[in-house]
Amino acid sequence: MRCIFALFFAALLMVAVAHAELSTVQSSRLNPILPQSYQSSETCSNCHTRLYEQFEHSMHAKAFENPVFQYQFYDVLLPQMVNDNDSVFAAAACLKCHSPTTFLSQDLRLPARDADKSLPGVTCDFCHTLTGYTGLSPGNANYRNSPGPIKYGPLQFSTDWHRAYSQFQRQSEICAVCHEATNRFGVPVHTTYSEWRASAWPNRGIVCQDCHMSASGRLVAGKPVFDSGVLAVNTLITPKEREKIYSHRFPGARIDNQLYGAVKLQVHSFPERLRPGQTMFVGIELDNTEAGHSMPTGAIELRMAWLDVILRMQDKEWQLKAKPAAKMNWDVAGANPADKALIGTAISQGSRLYRAILVDREGQPTLNKWEAVDKVFDNRLQAGEERRELFSFPLPADASGSLEVDATLRYLRYPPGVAKHLGVDTVDSVLVAKANKIIQVSH
Repeated sequence: MRCIFALFFAALLMVAVAHAELSTVQSSRLNPILPQSYQSSETCSNCHTRLYEQFEHSMHAKAFENPVFQYQFYDVLLPQMVNDNDSVFAAAACLKCHSPTTFLSQDLRLPARDADKSLPGVTCDFCHTLTGYTGLSPGNANYRNSPGPIKYGPLQFSTDWHRAYSQFQRQSEICAVCHEATNRFGVPVHTTYSEWRASAWPNRGIVCQDCHMSASGRLVAGKPVFDSGVLAVNTLITPKEREKIYSHRFPGARIDNQLYGAVKLQVHSFPERLRPGQTMFVGIELDNTEAGHSMPTGAIELRMAWLDVILRMQDKEWQLKAKPAAKMNWDVAGANPADKALIGTAISQGSRLYRAILVDREGQPTLNKWEAVDKVFDNRLQAGEERRELFSFPLPADASGSLEVDATLRYLRYPPGVAKHLGVDTVDSVLVAKANKIIQVSH
């Protein structure tokens, strides 16, 4: 099988040429907004100090400088499109979410990689001047924007010199304009919003902001808990205390405490009485009823989670191996040849994998979402799903005493193979859930 990275990295020799040519592309087919239409997020910090301090550490603020985005955009996507003017405009559309004010107000030029390291990500002024979306449903950056002195927000109170209430700011659809997308071949590549739509949460009135802009970053007893306090600090005004303030940390997949406990694990074993030499069965129940979307979600071609089940007895240890349940063995670590370059030894072979696989026109797996023509595999834990995994293990003939079962679910934003080609350190996996059970072996 051709290596999974073949097309992903094939165009590196064209990088220098691409930078020279593509950084100056512009078009009159789209109507640019004047650069002065948007204020910097630092301007907002003059009054909204607390919210700005939260925002500047968020991934929204770093959406453009994100090394994965930088690499895919400059080293892979642009070189592939150097001789295709129509595709250049498609490439520019990436900026509509990763640096929207740049896309909207910089003459639609594609910024040269080294020309400006300070390009903004998703700014305060961008989000707070969104008024809706075009078309039948949100996605693919189809936002409607209204830059200007009026800033729209989710709290209802009397309008002042720069503030107005907007119901859109309280809806999941404002997130969906960038967190839902299909590529040029109609393949869904970002599906967090549609995953939420298919869950029970919309009927319960739970929206994205209830987790990702709440104080705890998750629901507490099924309900969101928000910060309180003042929204602004200024010597000329005396703002009153608010019972509800949305967090601008936007906690998500990069925040450990957002992930830990998001999925619940339970360990079951049978038969109840174990004897030496007997085959035991271990059942693991994974409960994803708390999350409002699949686990993992986001950039589905990169994200993965996996379940490890370890048995320990005295000084011995065994890993229980998952059995492939899908074509091409995509659900077991190391079972598909492509995993050698992608995963390496970061995930123990035989672990149960949860992920999605996109393929190109030749039917080969790809990490380039823009060239995917199909999604051929997806066993991620769906929102609200309770899944059961079954393992078997023949106990040694001399087994005795206590047998400990340890089950862990871990998450990885992108695999080591991607980090290697990025030239950056590998990212650590994050513990999502763990469970333990002690079983006695009797003679």
